[in-house]
Amino acid sequence: MSTVAALPTGNVHAILDRAALYLGRHGWTPTGLYEGHDDCTTKCACHRTGTYPASILDAIRAAVFGQPRWYLTGITDADRHTYSAAVEWFNTYLIAVGHAGLHAPVFAWESTPGRTPADVIEALCAAAIAYRRHIIRRAA
Repeated sequence: MSTVAALPTGNVHAILDRAALYLGRHGWTPTGLYEGHDDCTTKCACHRTGTYPASILDAIRAAVFGQPRWYLTGITDADRHTYSAAVEWFNTYLIAVGHAGLHAPVFAWESTPGRTPADVIEALCAAAIAYRRHIIRRAA
């Protein structure tokens, strides 16, 4: 008999904070996985470091796995659950609370015209703070 832990669990707040740091350091792209940076001379920072400007979900992947990850094959159930918990919390936060004037699921929120990297980083940090408050209330 298997049991399923309810979302969210674990260190979601730390993952969202690390995702925000990733985007602050390496840049944000509102579509796709990681920015393909066409016409690159292979001497750019992306090729030197293996880090790329990322979308929100892929910054969360980098936070969970410690580096950018294009595919989720070959990961453990625990890693899959950790990734899913962080994405689910962030998506729920954007729908329920909203940020930068919009309540919407992550894909619609991220691709809204006029969205800035600062909006995205602030939203990840705000969702992390909301998660911390949620955990404190549950523990009380």
